[in-house]
Amino acid sequence: MSLTTFVTFVLISAAQVAAPGPSTVFLVNNAIIYSPRRAIVALSGDLAAIIILASLSAVGVGALLAANTVLFTALRIAGAVYLLWLGFGYLRSHNTAAGGDSREAAMTGASFSLWLQSFWIGISNPKAVLFFAALFPQFIPADSGYGLLAILVIGFVLTKLVVLGGYALAARQLRRVFATEGNVAFGRRLTGALFILFGCAMVWPLVT
Repeated sequence: MSLTTFVTFVLISAAQVAAPGPSTVFLVNNAIIYSPRRAIVALSGDLAAIIILASLSAVGVGALLAANTVLFTALRIAGAVYLLWLGFGYLRSHNTAAGGDSREAAMTGASFSLWLQSFWIGISNPKAVLFFAALFPQFIPADSGYGLLAILVIGFVLTKLVVLGGYALAARQLRRVFATEGNVAFGRRLTGALFILFGCAMVWPLVT
């Protein structure tokens, strides 16, 4: 693979991951409520999901989903239900303002929960498998082995880490705005509403 081809792949990947979506909303919320570092650590759950989805597309699952509309629809509904459940959870929850002993206690117990939520947000979108199934063949010759595929997967993961890491650092500037309990509650309601919106958007084509 030439350098020009690889740069093209990275630019396409960056454009895809930079578009607002559930992963971006979740990361920005974590960066504001907790810290950019904690948000980026939690992002590793989403990156693990990306590796799994990319690997599934490489072994033909993408083609299977494209051919089997019932299976794809079922997975899409399951992903939408998870986003709706997550969204309503944010609407029901009550967080304290940034800072204070209660906040520190919440942060201590939140790491694995945040990682797990990040993973499920990433893994619950079957369209990602179709995206990889359509993207990779454009950059991998038919006679190539898995080495080139591994390079592309790693390149995509690192691109997403850099782009969303930039979002997390940028969100740090908003932490002062959310330094009061009322603003924290508003931020969580907004996050919940966005998750519900994304969940509805996933199933909307199925009912229209």
